[in-house]
Amino acid sequence: MQTIQSVLTGIIGTIGERDFATNVADALCRFAGFDLAAIIVHRSGNHSAILFENFGAIGHRPGLETYARETYGFNPMLGGVRNRAVRARDYRRPPANIPESICPHLLPAPREELGFRTIGWPERLEEIGLYFPGGEGMVEIGLYRERARRPAPVQVMRALNDLTHPVRAAFERHRALGSVRRPATGAVRSIPPSALTARENEICELLLAGCSSDAIALRLSLSRHTVKDHRKNIFRKLAITSLAELFALAR
Repeated sequence: MQTIQSVLTGIIGTIGERDFATNVADALCRFAGFDLAAIIVHRSGNHSAILFENFGAIGHRPGLETYARETYGFNPMLGGVRNRAVRARDYRRPPANIPESICPHLLPAPREELGFRTIGWPERLEEIGLYFPGGEGMVEIGLYRERARRPAPVQVMRALNDLTHPVRAAFERHRALGSVRRPATGAVRSIPPSALTARENEICELLLAGCSSDAIALRLSLSRHTVKDHRKNIFRKLAITSLAELFALAR
């Protein structure tokens, strides 16, 4: 299985790019061993936006659209979950509790993890959801696969929990960069070759490769304090404040 660091490196590396949501979904699916994914931003006033989905590849895009438009409000995971990963099977609801107003869009389904299913939704899926505030609403990242005898192991859930906060930060940075990173000419800022010293360039390349300060210190035979000083100087010279911005700038 991939490491959390490698997953984050791949995600951060596409901040500011048009295929950011696609890469987030792909990275999390590969990490957790899932096949399908959907990323939706739920905003107030029934204005949910689908940022990514691959349900269309199996002919179930209409079911996802119905969920985003009509039935997402009945998702028990969406109501009280913040900044963590959860299993759908832990939020099962009795079919008798389905409100009449959305019954036309839902089917009682005892064999499903939640006990019901949106019409058009693929059947018998295992589902894991990551939920966090963002985009002036709630971001839902759903991971799905055909249900097996054994669900995703505990260590995968723990790792996805650990990933939720940095993924949220990546979404926030991506949203912020959407309006400031591309000048009117359409050109993307890049790191000027003469902006940094030779040592700073060396450390910058290692940061972009996903190395931690401790790993850089060990590799270059420097103290951790020295590496941190170089990192501060890099950020100051490039007028950035985070690794996410460094990745976006490099791309």
